[in-house]
Amino acid sequence: MFKTFASGVSCSVVFALLTSTAAVAQDSMTFATSEPYGLISGSELPDGGVGTLAFKHILDKAGIAADITFAPTWSDAEGGARDGTYAGAFPYYYTLSRSLGFLYTDAVLAVGERLYARDSRLSSLDDLSGQDLCYPAGYNLATSLQLRVDAGDFARVTANDMNGCFQMLSNGDVFAVLSDQSEAAFVLNFADFDVSSIRESSFDLARRTLHLMLPFDMPNAAATIEAFNAALAEARDSGELAELLKDRIDVDLLPASATDYRLKSAVEATLKLHDGSRQKGMVLEVAPGRYDVNTQYGPITYPRSIIADICPADGCPEDLVVAEAPAAEAEAQDVAEVVAEDVAEAVVEADVVASIQPTALRLHGSNTIGAQLAPALLEAWVAQEGASMGAWVLGDENERSVEIEGELPGGVSEITLAAHGSSTGFRAMLQGEADIALASRRIKDEERNDLQVAGYADPLAEGANGEIVVGLDGVAIIVHPDNPVRELSIEQVRDIFAGIVTNWIQIGGPDLPIVVHARDDKSGTFDTFDTLVMNDLPLVSSAKEFESNANLSDAVRAEPGAIGFTGLSYVRNAKALPLKVCDAIHSPTAFSVKTEEYPLSRRLYMYKNASADPADVEAFTDFVVGEGQEQLEKHGFVDLNLGVRSGWEAVDALANIQFMPHQNGPVVRDYVLTVRDMDRLSATFHFVTGSSNLDARSVDDMGRLVEWMNQPENADRKLVFAGFADNTGGYDINLEISRQRAQALADQLRAELGRDVEIQVMAVGEDAPVACNDETGYDRNRRVEVWASR
Repeated sequence: MFKTFASGVSCSVVFALLTSTAAVAQDSMTFATSEPYGLISGSELPDGGVGTLAFKHILDKAGIAADITFAPTWSDAEGGARDGTYAGAFPYYYTLSRSLGFLYTDAVLAVGERLYARDSRLSSLDDLSGQDLCYPAGYNLATSLQLRVDAGDFARVTANDMNGCFQMLSNGDVFAVLSDQSEAAFVLNFADFDVSSIRESSFDLARRTLHLMLPFDMPNAAATIEAFNAALAEARDSGELAELLKDRIDVDLLPASATDYRLKSAVEATLKLHDGSRQKGMVLEVAPGRYDVNTQYGPITYPRSIIADICPADGCPEDLVVAEAPAAEAEAQDVAEVVAEDVAEAVVEADVVASIQPTALRLHGSNTIGAQLAPALLEAWVAQEGASMGAWVLGDENERSVEIEGELPGGVSEITLAAHGSSTGFRAMLQGEADIALASRRIKDEERNDLQVAGYADPLAEGANGEIVVGLDGVAIIVHPDNPVRELSIEQVRDIFAGIVTNWIQIGGPDLPIVVHARDDKSGTFDTFDTLVMNDLPLVSSAKEFESNANLSDAVRAEPGAIGFTGLSYVRNAKALPLKVCDAIHSPTAFSVKTEEYPLSRRLYMYKNASADPADVEAFTDFVVGEGQEQLEKHGFVDLNLGVRSGWEAVDALANIQFMPHQNGPVVRDYVLTVRDMDRLSATFHFVTGSSNLDARSVDDMGRLVEWMNQPENADRKLVFAGFADNTGGYDINLEISRQRAQALADQLRAELGRDVEIQVMAVGEDAPVACNDETGYDRNRRVEVWASR
């Protein structure tokens, strides 16, 4: 796990150099860490551990003169930072109690906590049922795990340290150990007992982030945090931090997000106030130094300046003085005045709300959509409706729920979200457990039939409006930036990932073994790649699998012979290759994904349950295809808003078309000469298979084109509608079909605009295909492109 250093410098010498750097700077600050903490921190480790190295690197990059010292214990490091002995301490988890005394930097590292058992890899928390789990004394279990212990699902056993827990596991005294991967790697690498039968679980129970903490009251604490965070962001974005870590440790220590680290759901706790009273309730820090407390009297927001301590739910050690209920208006005003001494506006609400039977909007399905995009869309929609959401409450893995405060169109008071894969959404709908199914692929025929057999409406029936295209995602094929290969065909990609092609020299590259990286088979990214590329061939057994797009991309970037596939927005510092499909070459760009000409692009769907209460389902899905589109780009996907490709970008794309074989020269030449000085719009109209009706996305695209043409700067633009067809049937017939489709859409646009627009209709027929003319490409080739004068 831990890699050796080429320098040959001993651990003690490296540490001596590390701790002496600040001696030359009079304004240097001393930051404390402690030990042992796996491979993260330790005075006998090279560089003081990878954590010490990373934090010192960011401090140096931020221009913060820093002296790093090892405190005797972790409590000494934290206590010294509290009393001013040290300027700060690292690496620490965010906890509610610590947040009262410290400001946190953004996350520098993240450690995945996993289960370790003998002879088998545990696959879920359910495997712990009725068993003993060892977690060292003084370590705080994650809230979700502590709740399971409290409920009696399994028992917690303690040892003095993590080494002791693994010793108990080796002896058969406990069923499992909970440890982060770095600490486990340290114990297992240096254990003096038998660890050969110990296996790591295949999933993270939690991904906990590590931070530098600075005391709230330290002069210039906020400015120091800001400088540190700016340097951290630069080091993350450039790949510098990843490079620093990868040479030293094989465990992935980079957090998915540097800023999203506060608790997402409230925890039960007791606030000890400076006036001696206690307030018990569900507590959540909503901003640095501001705490929402859901008490028995209603929600109250407290500033840190009136809080002396945050204690466990069962109270503080001292005698309790229970705060009286603000039952009368005068008492409520007293509470407000106390809070208002430190904040501009206090929130004290103790209204009694009539109990109503809650109703829920239930979403099930794709983790690609459900992990981040769906929560963001829901939050934005609720806010637009003038209501508000509480904190998301996490349930089982990839499940969450949230309560709604305020009025929504259909009276929904709760939202539940379960993201276990596209197929689970349709199963949940079939079982009456979902109002909306999320899918990163189109509904399959058997799923559609199952719904109809069970009495549900066909979501694809004409006029049903049951299928909603949310947005788009692209799967990029990535290689190391120095790989000279310029493009690959889909067949070459398939042969590489199937293990048929094993060296780059076989496809015109360097004499270098190919190292295959792939997403895990539970991901929507894998499902799309498997469907569009592999054609029932299995993935090569040597493929290295990743649960994260970002981690896969960074791994490809780090290995010259590597190749992988990842979401378009996660290319990061790797090199994305253009793909050649039946003589057409397409680069993985947002525009080529919007036009759906890039071969590894996919639509993201929502399917509506016709049996659900329509008001909230309709309101939400209308929002998703409208104002909600801005959330797509924010979360790494491609939105459906109208895009424009102009200038040389459009000309380069046309150049490829002219040199395709087996084409009608005059037709293609006429097409190229007509549009070469125009802008290509991303609205590319497609049709329901076997029909002249527009598909779901194209119906919405017509509305977007109308809005675009109604903008003053576009009102006088001339348009070209170029129609295309597949090659089934005769050439002349296909040419006429393509013309008729283009003409029908031109007439529809004029009708919806309510005015005449200059539109040239032209037929290209089966020439200039963007995909293969087979079952995989017919629908893409049957299209109408839209071009606009400049």
